[in-house]
Amino acid sequence: MAHPGPHGGGAFRGLAGGPGVTAAEGIRPRRGGLNVLKNALFVGSRTDSPSPNLPGMPLFRRAKKAGTGTGGGQGGGQGAGPEPSPVPPWCAWFSPADWHAFEALLNDVFLDGNTSGPPMRFGEQRHLSLAAEGETGAPLDLAEIAELVRALPRGNWRSATVSFLNQKQRLSERRRELERAGFAEVRNLLMPRLVTVDSVTDRHALAVAVTEELAAVVVIQVGGSLSAPVPPEQFDSWHMDSSAVWAAAMANLDAAPVSLQYNDDENPLVNVEADGGWTSTHLLHAADLIDRPAPLGILAMVPYHGHLMLWAVEGPELHTCVIAYGPLVRKMWEDAPQEYRLSSRLLWIGEGGIETIQVHPSPPGSEEPGVITGSARFLEMLASFRPPDDYPG
Repeated sequence: MAHPGPHGGGAFRGLAGGPGVTAAEGIRPRRGGLNVLKNALFVGSRTDSPSPNLPGMPLFRRAKKAGTGTGGGQGGGQGAGPEPSPVPPWCAWFSPADWHAFEALLNDVFLDGNTSGPPMRFGEQRHLSLAAEGETGAPLDLAEIAELVRALPRGNWRSATVSFLNQKQRLSERRRELERAGFAEVRNLLMPRLVTVDSVTDRHALAVAVTEELAAVVVIQVGGSLSAPVPPEQFDSWHMDSSAVWAAAMANLDAAPVSLQYNDDENPLVNVEADGGWTSTHLLHAADLIDRPAPLGILAMVPYHGHLMLWAVEGPELHTCVIAYGPLVRKMWEDAPQEYRLSSRLLWIGEGGIETIQVHPSPPGSEEPGVITGSARFLEMLASFRPPDDYPG
């Protein structure tokens, strides 16, 4: 059984918060659902039409003129101390020389080969859009290319990058085809995807709130780990009830293979892994993954994409686990890159849906008890259990 970590000491009291948002509120088209932040997903430059897919030719014309800053850090004035590293944090493993070589590679691949203007600066331009003129762009994360070439000799960087981008283009074309397809054509490709609430845009026709931080959207699997939202115009063309579309997506999630790993506890912590970037989304059917009765619900952690851990609630150990796992999930969320973050809070899955549980440890040296916040229903259940005899609180 896991025990409280360094933040788990001291007594705790429970405070009931207001009612949270749960999946029980139902499925609805996005237009009547979540608020939209226009730039929530990918912020970056939009490229012009791609060139033919020939290894010896650049794939893009010039996207924009260079900014005045350097690739990675911020310039310092006189007396500002050591020169900051030019390497941006999203590829911090590069040496300055590697970064400059990588930047030259990107300029070679993305520009049209002329020298009429200054080179692009890619340190802050991590997210680009891979699209033909007038088409919806597929997101391109330059960190993927950096990771791709990381272990390769520099002489192989360009060919690997061109191959990667050509594959991206093919997937982008496939995506556009699927966005025009009828429901019967894409039914087996529909999936729910767990995302943050502020990443839901007006391109998501179907979205449902899961918690205050999380939402689930219906997407189409394009290939590999790439998926595309079901846009409103496509959903409207299907003339389907949203609940039927959601049911098809959940059926596909239920059929997707997962790997379950357990620790050695009598009531084990379950680590869930799945291919294609769907690991965290399996939160939506967590009860089917726990191979033991969980009449009191399930604790879950989804701090970032690619991580899901589950624990069936059993009696007095709940108090210890909440205090141990609450700060842990917060730390994991803080340590994750911002674009991968999901929920900073511990989740409780009960009959009414998914609720958030927060743990606020008492400050070091304070005599005040720490605070656990959650719904009145959860805190009533928590208070009904006597903590283990060896618990210090």
